[in-house]
Amino acid sequence: MLRNRKIFKEIRFKINILFFFYLDSIQISSKKLLRMKKINILYLILTIFITVSCGEEGGDDATPNPNPTDPLDVQAELLNGTWTVKASSVTKDGTIVDVFNNMTLTLSGATKSGGNFSTSHSEDSGTEVWPNSGSWTFQNGDKNKLQRNDGVVVSISATETTLRTSFSVSGGIKDGNWVFEFTK
Repeated sequence: MLRNRKIFKEIRFKINILFFFYLDSIQISSKKLLRMKKINILYLILTIFITVSCGEEGGDDATPNPNPTDPLDVQAELLNGTWTVKASSVTKDGTIVDVFNNMTLTLSGATKSGGNFSTSHSEDSGTEVWPNSGSWTFQNGDKNKLQRNDGVVVSISATETTLRTSFSVSGGIKDGNWVFEFTK
């Protein structure tokens, strides 16, 4: 659309120059004055036609999208991929802990209906916190809450390059409130 706008400005500039050169070259008489009025009217009509036909991108004449993008689909697309734990970002009950340092979380097949996950970590009892694999869904249609197939509800905050998860685990030696920060 920007190219059309530049072309329009160039055409309008050339028409203006030609018109003014034309006015300088004629001798004014009543017949010529009447012709000049007609030329002015034609010039005006031509300018309006070009302006309307070029229009602006996304203007009022744009047809609305009949299938608006579902926020859950957008969030699911952000989640798809392999995420790596950021250094010193894992906390348990608000305290930085020295576990899951080399963990990766892979989210795949994510849609508004949910998806799958798999983890890679070297923690002996880490599967109490992050199972090796499983599935998830958006809890109650909330794009910021995932429910894993083990029943754990994970609050998330995601961008294209960062993912923050927080959840509680009860029972076992890894019992507590966990926060993980990942990068893609």
